[in-house]
This record gives sequence, structure tokens and C-alpha cells, in this order.
Amino acid sequence: MQSRTPEETIAIIKWRNQNRRTLRSNYQQQYIACGISEVLAAGGSYDRVEAAAMATKKPFIMDWIPEAVSTVNFYWVKFYGLKKEAWEPLYPVLFTVGETAPVEYRSKQREVLMVVDSGAEVSLISKILGEELGFSVAYGEKIEIGQGVGGDIEYVNRIIDISIAGNTFKAPVAWILNDIGDTPLLLGREVVFDLFDIKFVQAEERIEFEWRGTADANKATA
Repeated sequence: MQSRTPEETIAIIKWRNQNRRTLRSNYQQQYIACGISEVLAAGGSYDRVEAAAMATKKPFIMDWIPEAVSTVNFYWVKFYGLKKEAWEPLYPVLFTVGETAPVEYRSKQREVLMVVDSGAEVSLISKILGEELGFSVAYGEKIEIGQGVGGDIEYVNRIIDISIAGNTFKAPVAWILNDIGDTPLLLGREVVFDLFDIKFVQAEERIEFEWRGTADANKATA
């Protein structure tokens, strides 16, 4: 077993995240040994990849790259522990329609509870919520295909004003076009997680959002 410094571990994970799309494309269904700025070894055998990486005498972390079935995956699954009822990390989010929307929808607002999901790259809203916000699919607009638990999911990307804990900003959302009854509202990482420090206090079933955009950051809990 190799040894790494905490700083090396942080650097490797950062590089891995920055290059995740390239790695998913180039190393599907392979083990990879991630170095600080490169893949040190790759292949189908964990032992062989690890041995090759060890021979370089450089710090690394082993990782598995699954098969990429689509550009974006939407997996919403509840995990239950010993308690009969699961705690969902919910937080109130306010959507405000901008000036580019049809006149009848401008300045319309909808506040909803969303699941704060660190595993989701982008925020996700249901078909019905998007329609209430005045979203529509333009003629000839490209419809993206994502992978969900039950199969392919059609969606389009939208930018909308979002307010969390009294702070307003623009962020992308994936608007699902399928009529899926159990579509959750997911608050994903893109933009949101760059603007806030988010703390999950599961023992007390609450979440804290601390704004990073100003020196006197606002803090709210729910």
C-alpha cells in the first residue's frame, strides 16, 4: 500500500474531478490509477493497474470508470437505514422567471422544496414545474437524452434565477420533458455548490447554507 500526503490526496481528487468527462470517455469499464495530473496506469485488472502505478513511485488513487450510457445520468433512489422513515435533505428554493420569458410568465415565482443532492451535476426540475414557469421547447431545439432508473429521459437545459437563503443568482437546470410521476426536484452542484458552503447535519435533520459570494456571508438553516 502506497502512502500519500493529505495535500497529494486533495490534488489528485481535484484533477480527477476536473477531467471526469475525458476519463469517462477514454477509460470506460477500466480501473485507472489517478495521479496528481495524469493517469498513471489503466486496465481491466485492479492488481495489474495498481502494480504499474506503484512502479512509477508517484502518488495515486485507484478508481473505476463505469460504462457511459449517456451524457447525463438522473438516478433518484431513497436509501433507508435502521429508521423506518428516511430523512430527505430538503431546502426551500425560489425560482423567478426572467424578462426573456413570455409576457404572461415574466416575474412569476415558485418556491419549492428541493433535495440537496451532491451527487447530481446539475439541478433537475419536473415537467409540470417547468410548464408552470413558462418553459417551452422551441421549434428545432435539440432535446438531450439522459439515463434514468427506468430508461432514457428527455430533457432540455434552461437558465433561471434561483434564490437560496436570501441570495439570488442564475443557474442551469435540466427540465425533464417526460411525464414521470415520481420525478424529484434535485438541487445539483453546478453553480450552486460554487456559491455556497453546504453543511449536512443529519443527526438534527437540517442543512446549513453559507453564502460565499460576500465577505459577510449570510447563513440560514432548514
